[in-house]
Amino acid sequence: MTQSTLGDTSENSGTARSSSRTRAPRNAGLDKADYERAFDILEQCVDAACLPDFKERAVDAISEHFALRHVSFFAGPTFHTVFEDSAPLTAGKTAKMLPEYQDRWARYDIFGTPVAMRQLVASGVSTLDELQSMGRLPPTADAYIRYFLHSTWHMETAAAIRLELSAGHTALLGMFDPEPGKIGTAEAATLRLLSRQMSAMVRGLPASRPQAALTKLSARQRQVVALVADGLSNAQIAEILSLAEDSVKKYVTRILTITGCQSRMELALLARAQRI
Repeated sequence: MTQSTLGDTSENSGTARSSSRTRAPRNAGLDKADYERAFDILEQCVDAACLPDFKERAVDAISEHFALRHVSFFAGPTFHTVFEDSAPLTAGKTAKMLPEYQDRWARYDIFGTPVAMRQLVASGVSTLDELQSMGRLPPTADAYIRYFLHSTWHMETAAAIRLELSAGHTALLGMFDPEPGKIGTAEAATLRLLSRQMSAMVRGLPASRPQAALTKLSARQRQVVALVADGLSNAQIAEILSLAEDSVKKYVTRILTITGCQSRMELALLARAQRI
């Protein structure tokens, strides 16, 4: 990344003075329809068993409920490496935009500028319209907007929502559309509400997709899985199923091997997602 980091106080000595300009009220202007839209999006994501599953649901839900055709999901160990994600999830034209973006524009992304990153950390959302209204942008970011977004791909609307993943990782869900003004004040406020709720939802999810489906399990193994999903210990499961505790331990070990899950928690999340 060539953009300044959030901690670069030498370049941004006015950070404290400008913080009020980079923060937007989270729930400003929300009405019943906005809350219902947020709830519908969360409902589509709540049963995700792992991060890859959540990515797909989140991209589909945002695209559907905000009528945005071009959406991407980038993730990385730190905020500053998100833009270097080599295999982001893409939908619409973002798949076609990706090669040029990775080759030429990732380090100049408007949402990687200091003001955008401060806004994303403070409120969870940043929009192109908000950033342009704040004043002069770095020349490289301005070139990204003019030549990449506008001239090449004809994207007039652009926004990003920041999500906090497990292990301190970060994700940016990018939203683009040829129609200007698709993300106004109410839409941005709804996305800020979603940033908090979706982050709480995704932080507990395992990072990788299980390698095998629960449908491969026997009836007895599925009984064990259901009880694991209820949070019961091996001793409690043994008592319910009239088994030796050592037998339950062997069942759980075998089930983890079959499903590819790395822990009882991951198995429980998978079971709940598939309603075992």
